[in-house]
Amino acid sequence: MPDMKSMKYERNDIMKKLSSAILIAFMALTLMVPPLSAQTQTPSSADNTLQTSQQSKTTATPETKVPENKTATAAPIEKAPVAVTVPQIRPLKPSPMQVGEPETEESLLVSAEWLKKNKGNVVLVDARPESLYSGGHISGAVNASWTYFANMNAPTGSKKWGTVWQPATMAKRIGALGINGKKQVVVYDDAGGWGQSGWTLWVLRMSGIKNARILEGGFTAWKKAGGAVSRTAHKNKAVAFSVSKYKEHYLVDTEWINNNMGKSGLVLLDVRTLAEYQGKIRPFQEKRAGHLPGAIHIEMQEFVQDQYHFKEVEEIVALLNKHCITPDNEIVVYDTAGVRAAFVTMALRYAGFHKSQCYDEGFQAWAGNPELPLDKSE
Repeated sequence: MPDMKSMKYERNDIMKKLSSAILIAFMALTLMVPPLSAQTQTPSSADNTLQTSQQSKTTATPETKVPENKTATAAPIEKAPVAVTVPQIRPLKPSPMQVGEPETEESLLVSAEWLKKNKGNVVLVDARPESLYSGGHISGAVNASWTYFANMNAPTGSKKWGTVWQPATMAKRIGALGINGKKQVVVYDDAGGWGQSGWTLWVLRMSGIKNARILEGGFTAWKKAGGAVSRTAHKNKAVAFSVSKYKEHYLVDTEWINNNMGKSGLVLLDVRTLAEYQGKIRPFQEKRAGHLPGAIHIEMQEFVQDQYHFKEVEEIVALLNKHCITPDNEIVVYDTAGVRAAFVTMALRYAGFHKSQCYDEGFQAWAGNPELPLDKSE
């Protein structure tokens, strides 16, 4: 999108063309050549009649429309109306962004002590890889890593690799875990991961499950609280669950970003590592390296504390304020294929940035299209 300087030059050029057009039209009228303009109002029959004596009669001059935010100039007598078109830089689609439901600490997180008291009334989901789950997990938890909810059949680095299933498929997978949308769901992982718990929470909330929450501090907090641990895999009875469509204010795609890039108030937030952002590495076979033009970089780890708790709301607000990001902004969070981005999306919503969405297709999809721009600036 052009910068303000280029738009200024373009506006000056338009005003020069406007002045020239006025002069030409005035000369044409003097020679009694009727002006041609698609925007001119249709004159009456009396106005169309050539007057033999212009001294005895004055021809009314139609009002010239002046573009909004431009200063009108006094028009000479009998000046022909001139249509002025301000070029549109980029067609913007209507934004599907809606203000999301408030995500507060009470609605988004549960503590280990709370879980110990209410464990029998919730569906527990261990979002870690199967290898960690089999080494020990919260008793009664089913295992569903982020790959369970994602299309892993597409080639690595392709547009659809690691993206969420279509709603009908997702509904079957959610129901297979014993989740029916009525019973509370608690998701957990552990420190050092990719934010799988945030991804799973994002999927569930996007699928309409409002009572899904994250165990603050994850498996480590559970063990410190003296919670029961098991090595035996647990399976819940499958239940019926349906998803007609995902909530739009949780998810955007490549087309949406391309059509809205540069839109006032829109923030692109890159939560990958600094080396990925700078285009120094391509750890997931991305076709190109770098970041989306104009994207702000805040690594995912900046949103969590040492014990893998969400940072306090005040800390997250201060972190974003350093980059001039406020709750009024529309925020699109991205990483490579959505896992880290989904975690940060939920952290932002928890901190009051309700207009936050996840770009699930991620950088791999953007980089895979050679026609889309990339930046490698630091």
